Amino acid sequence: MKNTRDSILKNLALLRQATVNQLAEQVGVNPITVRHHLINLKNENLVQSTEQRHGVGRPHLLYRLSEEGQQRFPANYKRLTDSLLVSIKSLYGKEASIELLELVGKEMAEYYKTVLKGSTLEEFLDRFSQLMTKEGFQIQWELKGSRIYIHNSNCPYHHLNSAHPEICHLDHTLFSCLLDPDLRFEGCIMEGKPECTYSYEVKHE
Repeated sequence: MKNTRDSILKNLALLRQATVNQLAEQVGVNPITVRHHLINLKNENLVQSTEQRHGVGRPHLLYRLSEEGQQRFPANYKRLTDSLLVSIKSLYGKEASIELLELVGKEMAEYYKTVLKGSTLEEFLDRFSQLMTKEGFQIQWELKGSRIYIHNSNCPYHHLNSAHPEICHLDHTLFSCLLDPDLRFEGCIMEGKPECTYSYEVKHE
């Protein structure tokens, strides 16, 4: 039982967030067993869950490590990333840091463009949400009138936001390249809002 529990935690650290079925597939046990462990892990404040809207139908429950759970898997890359951004700004200025982040966002978008497919708008946005989960985002979308609103309630770079607020340029570039060049920034977690929100106009051909 302890091995299954540890395996669930390790997979959440690797995947960043996942559904019960995804964890069951990764760990190699049935979903009922995974759900039982997740309940216990939530009670121990090692795991937390949120609902993910995906168009019509019942929302999915997504599980991820809590802050306490993340402390069990220290990541040296966080310190490395912070040091790199500090060095770039020190040597070349903040604009160079922004250009680099936008370049990274474009390169990420090029990779996902090859696998981002959908015959309908709903299928496309559902696929987009699933792919962004792999990057650590938690995307929910909704259609209001003729605009699509993209809500992201989890920033994979939150540990860098306070020292490097320009990190948001990476997200914006990634999303605008995949969704729409005229993507509009509506609000940000950094401003005290519960989520970052983007929107764009649905273009009818």
